[in-house]
Amino acid sequence: MAENEKLLLEALKNRQEKALETIFDRYWKRLYIYAHSLTGDHQIAEDLVQEIFISLWEKSATTSIEQIEAYLFRGVKYRAINHLKLEQRKVSAEEELKLRPIKEGTEEHMDYLESSELFQKTMEKLPNRCRRVFYLSRVQGYNNREIAQEMNISIRTVETHISNALSLFRIHFNNSFLPILLFLFCN
Repeated sequence: MAENEKLLLEALKNRQEKALETIFDRYWKRLYIYAHSLTGDHQIAEDLVQEIFISLWEKSATTSIEQIEAYLFRGVKYRAINHLKLEQRKVSAEEELKLRPIKEGTEEHMDYLESSELFQKTMEKLPNRCRRVFYLSRVQGYNNREIAQEMNISIRTVETHISNALSLFRIHFNNSFLPILLFLFCN
């Protein structure tokens, strides 16, 4: 690693905003182009790049970074992949909704309110850590590795929490309705 990069990373670790500005100026455009090539969407690319810089700043004091460029590009790549996976889940849920019979007016609204209430009650039944893992996974779109890093737990523990949460939801909701439910209340 070049001496200049070592100094820059050290300044970042010491929470010097000028270091973040320098890194931002140096890498923003290339990261944006990369994110845009992965997503094909201007706004999403901007958002992903912004998120990676926010994450870099928030984690700079506690994360050991060997190569800033690799760290940033890898972060954008994983965020883009998570975004695309989340979009695919939305499309699948929307397709499932199209196959369901349409209900009219008040009855449909009442069904939604009852489902929403049951969803909230089910979420409240989850232990705090399990609820947080499930929220990061299904609502925020984090992958298991990101959740493990965020919460300082193993990937296996993340998988167990998600499995436990989904099991509880399956008890309260019809299995075929679960993807639609997650789409409606987690977006």
